[in-house]
Formats: sequence, C-alpha cells, structure tokens
Amino acid sequence: MEFHVIRSELLTELQLMMGVIEKKNTMPILANIYIQAEDNQLLLKATDLEVGIISHCPAQIVEPGEITVNAKQLQDMLNTFSDNQVSFSMNEGSMLDLVCGNASFSIETMSTMDFPSIPECDFDDSITFQVGFFNDCINKVLFSVSTDPHKYALNGALMNLVSGELSLVSTDGHRMSIVGREMGGDLQDKTLDIIIPRKTLIELQKSLKAEGPEDEFKMAFLENRIFFKVGVRVLFSRLIDGKFPDYNKAVPQSNDIVFDLKRGDLLNIVRRKAVLSSDKSKLVRLTFSPGELVVVLKNSERGESVDKLAVEYDGDLLDVGFNVDYLLDFLKNMSNDKIQIKIKDEASQGLFTVIDETHDVDYKHVIMPMRLTG
Repeated sequence: MEFHVIRSELLTELQLMMGVIEKKNTMPILANIYIQAEDNQLLLKATDLEVGIISHCPAQIVEPGEITVNAKQLQDMLNTFSDNQVSFSMNEGSMLDLVCGNASFSIETMSTMDFPSIPECDFDDSITFQVGFFNDCINKVLFSVSTDPHKYALNGALMNLVSGELSLVSTDGHRMSIVGREMGGDLQDKTLDIIIPRKTLIELQKSLKAEGPEDEFKMAFLENRIFFKVGVRVLFSRLIDGKFPDYNKAVPQSNDIVFDLKRGDLLNIVRRKAVLSSDKSKLVRLTFSPGELVVVLKNSERGESVDKLAVEYDGDLLDVGFNVDYLLDFLKNMSNDKIQIKIKDEASQGLFTVIDETHDVDYKHVIMPMRLTG
C-alpha cells in the first residue's frame, strides 16, 4: 500500500474521529483507525463498539491497500510535521512509513481482520434536519444529561417526535431541559421515541460544527442503532434501551411570579459566585425585592460574593436558592439575550425559559431548589 495525502486534510478527519477511539485499552484494536486506500481517497473508520464514525479524505493512491494504525500515535506524528504533503507506504513486515519533507516516522500496524465490522445504512428512509437548528437543540439539553452510570436511561437525551412536534429532553434528576419545535412537513407522519447517548450527541455536535448552519444532515435507523450522515461523514451509535421518565409531569404549572432578565448580566454575576463555590458551598441565594435582585454566595472557607441587579418587580420579598453550577450551565449554554425566571415559592422548582423573539423554539429548563440556611 502506498499513497500521498495533504496533512491538514487528514488531520481534520482524525481530530473529528478521536472522540470515538477507545481509550481504556480493553481491546488494542479499538485504539486504532482503519484506513483503506482506493479510488483516489482514503476510507477512514473508528469505533469503540458503541459509537463509530466513517469518513473520507482525498488522496493520491499509488498502490491500494488497507491497514489499521494507532490513531493517537498517527495524530501526534502528523502534528510534528511542518510540510503539508505526507507520503505513506508499507515496508517489509508490518511497519507503515510516513515521510514528510526531510522527516520520517515508522509506525506499527495491526491486521484489518481484527477490526470490528462496521454497520452500514443506505439512508433511503431518513429524516432531514438543518445543521444549525439541531446543533442549537443539542446545546440546550446536553449539559443536563446525567453522567451517573447507575441512571442508565438518563445517560442520554430523549428524542420524541409525534404529529410533527419534535422534543429533545434531558435530565439528571436535579434539573431538566426540554426543547421543542413544530416541524410539520414530511415529519408530520413520523413517530420517534428514542434515547440518544450523551457521547453520541457530543460526537454528532463535532461533525455538525464542521458544516455550515444552513446545511442539512440526515438521520436514519437500523435495528437498535441510529445513523447520522453529515457531509462526507457517517456517525452511528447504539441507542439506550431504557424507560425515560414522564418529563411533562416535572414541568411546574403554577410558577406565576415572573422575572425578565438580561442573560449576560446574570451570567456575569453567577460566574463571580462560581469562583467562591466549593463542593460544600454550592448554594446561591437570589433575593427579589421591589426593584432589586440581590445575588449572594457565602463560603465559610473562602469568603462571600454579593451582586445587585435592578429588576422590574413590585411584589413581596422572595428568597430562592439554587445550585450555582446548575444556574451557570443554563446561562452559558443559551444564546438568547433575555431570559425569564418563573418562581412559585422558595420550596418549589424554578422554571427558566428564554425569550425568543422569533418564537422558533420552545425551551424550558427546570432546576430543583436548594434549602436556604441562615
């Protein structure tokens, strides 16, 4: 096997694939990337058996062939080269030679026979979404996905599609994110109720960001797997087989005290509170009084942070407490300039929404309260 490739183009694909490379070293072959040189392009594959990605890279093929090599070592080698054209060739035995200008490397290869079989999807029966829209949806729910392995069904986001109404939902038991949009069109007759793993959403978002926001991508299903075709790349993943909780019951219906705030102003305030927070001091207190919001975080070991913000409010004194990390996650992952906080009382969960002038997406974020002390 022998081929020549533009270093920057191969590195771009490698960087997008590194997230699915197995890092636990349970099976050495899963740390490798599959490379097939044929028809003036490289076919690239990587998988950890749960998530995988298939991509292509233009190349000048001198002699076709296929190999697998350690992905991290290959990436590190390419990063050290200064010229942009790299030549690859197999020498005698199982070593792959890389030559770039006056520099060269040799890297051990492994047989492609040991590389896991990769499922294929023809995308004949697929759903099409706009890249920018779906990327924004992932932003709005990803931070609420549970990372607790004991909460298996919550280790991903629920994707629900009924009568053209799309919902993406995530929760870790302490907070919940719900983004919805009326899709209509060809999706009117589609029905979905699936849980997409957190890692899959992260890898999908990397591929989406490599495309333009107005571009489109395809989503399809085969048995218990989901497939995404984004540009020249195909991402696939197993779905989570579990029961997602009834999220509609978790959305408060009687939070009738409403505050409109500039997201940037509150974000700066909460960032200051996060500086003083610790595992033992996560409580940030929001005190609303006529015309003013006072935000306080106290840490007996580090100090105290106090901010005041003018608000339109003429009701009774209201004290509420939330986890500072949860509040920060919500604020920094939104893109809208204005938000709403809807409160019932200090013992009830807070409902956080964005003020969307286009009314394009309906978004709700629920945060459980923290008990106020002192």
